[in-house]
Amino acid sequence: MMLIPVIFMLIADPRAPDFPEQVPGLMEACLADAVATNSVTETDDSHKYICGGDAAARLWAFLERAKVKSYEQDPPDEGRWLSRDFPLGACFKQIRRPDGTAGGNGLSCTIWVPRPAVGTADKS
Repeated sequence: MMLIPVIFMLIADPRAPDFPEQVPGLMEACLADAVATNSVTETDDSHKYICGGDAAARLWAFLERAKVKSYEQDPPDEGRWLSRDFPLGACFKQIRRPDGTAGGNGLSCTIWVPRPAVGTADKS
């Protein structure tokens, strides 16, 4: 009889998929957030989608749990940031403001979707 509650708990609360199976869903949420907040721009070689809020927080937390190493960036006049890269993108978390105080709510993730180079489209 003790086995039935254990089976029910396993079925009712499935474990989250392992890395990298969560990445497509997390990236989809980030892309949807970027589109909803009109945070899509173009670069010379890609479309750039920037998400924030819950979508960025979930992606950042996932990268932390997956032990994706962070590195520091110190852009002029922007404070200090931790960055974590993943295929086609990166997340950025502010850890120190430009005035030297502790980082604020600065967290965003960027996904770059490559654009075809002009003149390289397949003409078959």
